[in-house]
Amino acid sequence: MALDSAQVEALQNSVPTDWSKFDQSVAVDARTFGQAPGGLPPGMGPPHDDKLHVHFYMKPRIDIEESTKQNRPIYKDVPFVTIMIPGDKNNIVTAEVWDLHRRRFPLHWEQFLAGVKDQVVGTPLKVAPFLTEAHIEELAYFKIRTIEQLADLSDANMTWMGAREMKEAARRYLLTVNGNEALLERIKALEQQLNAQKAEIGRVEPTEQQRRK
Repeated sequence: MALDSAQVEALQNSVPTDWSKFDQSVAVDARTFGQAPGGLPPGMGPPHDDKLHVHFYMKPRIDIEESTKQNRPIYKDVPFVTIMIPGDKNNIVTAEVWDLHRRRFPLHWEQFLAGVKDQVVGTPLKVAPFLTEAHIEELAYFKIRTIEQLADLSDANMTWMGAREMKEAARRYLLTVNGNEALLERIKALEQQLNAQKAEIGRVEPTEQQRRK
């Protein structure tokens, strides 16, 4: 039913709407996020940051001050963040971005500012020789995007066929890669030590002319 001019004026002059109760979509208070335990689910504290799925994005949020002034809902786009344990659909934290989020997840934040929609920090699944494209798509559904996340998957979150085998393959891959890196570093250190010894011998060994004298 359309309102006449008198009814519209009456509404405009009525008690202002409490816009602070208008939008209740934020799942948690961002100010408490990141304070371990801080009410966060187990496995979401700072020690687990490299294993979490973190996604920054823009989302409209009601502007209470402007809404109160104009007595109608006014929204503005602000950055939000969603954090979850890969594979765990029951514990998802969504909050407006505060400085503590930017400090805690600097690489994800930098990727977001650069326009990257899928912020990934770690070894992408696409480089895993033991996964097919179908596996990668399946894992993306569970917000598993890196080999590190797959290797750290908890038993409670391995809910699909072949999950345990994928996890073990991921762990073996990381052990192999890390082992090769450690071996290369060891070889490099030994080469540097050998070169230093050769240089030292060269400095103290007498020359041919010194021998003749």
